[in-house]
Amino acid sequence: MTVGEVKREIDGATQMVQAWEEEHGIRVSPSIHFTGGEPFVYRGLLDVIAYSKAKGYGVALMSNGCLISTDDAQRTFGLGVSDIQVSLEGPPDLHDSIRGRGSFAAASKGVENLLRAGNRVSANVTLSRLNIDQIEETTELASTMGFYGIGFSRMVPCGRGKALRDRLLAPQELKQAYQRILALNAPSFEVMSGDPLAGTLLESKIPSGCNLTLSGCSAGFSGITITSDGSVMPCRRIGLVVGNLKRKPLREIWASSRLLWKLRRRESYQGKCGHCTLWPSCRGCRAVAYAHSLNEGKPDLFANDPQCWVDD
Repeated sequence: MTVGEVKREIDGATQMVQAWEEEHGIRVSPSIHFTGGEPFVYRGLLDVIAYSKAKGYGVALMSNGCLISTDDAQRTFGLGVSDIQVSLEGPPDLHDSIRGRGSFAAASKGVENLLRAGNRVSANVTLSRLNIDQIEETTELASTMGFYGIGFSRMVPCGRGKALRDRLLAPQELKQAYQRILALNAPSFEVMSGDPLAGTLLESKIPSGCNLTLSGCSAGFSGITITSDGSVMPCRRIGLVVGNLKRKPLREIWASSRLLWKLRRRESYQGKCGHCTLWPSCRGCRAVAYAHSLNEGKPDLFANDPQCWVDD
């Protein structure tokens, strides 16, 4: 989409949020996360960030860090970007083995530029058997590099990740990894995961019969993805399109998509996820569930999360 088209869709999202506030008497704090691919490849990035901020959105960026110049870093700080997340897969040799030779040095330079300009920068690790043994070492590295914290996400076996399906963690391996990760969290350095399954290790017991969605997988509930051609998806790692902004406004897609409504209904979910007491605060990772079922030849967005350990 052109810069003008992106701004138009930001206007559409703003109208939707304002309508919610007026009709339901609620206060919404909307945010936009610019990612990719690599967002710094998009020449209009800083322009649309400025427009988003002017419209009242919180803005975050997710980048590989390799292309961030001194000028980029100064401008993101000046625009008030709340958080810039840079991928870090482990120590230098491990990071380069996953992301390509020289990528650690390039990302480190980008992080230095961001920090020198005053930006708030966090690291993000894509967790798999490739780097599970380096959780503590990677966390320490992130701290010494100047990040304010580090987050751990699961690898989704889609796209290039299909070739790494054998590196997915088994349920108990993942649970133990998240227990190690959460134990590292400290007031001086934030160590966390936004994974719904990681959240089950922190959540208090959900009251019986509760269907109020409090947290968990955001797909179709509290977030959606808009791709570069205007396609709308429940999540950037779920390759299912529910509409296109060049044909329908965002509010209409959000309110009328059958797939989004299925995601919001408990009865849509299969197996353990369908009857689990933690459904309101978890629902598994729909991207992992869909990618795994697709790779098995039985695509199902509502299948069990194959890495769930609950009730094991």
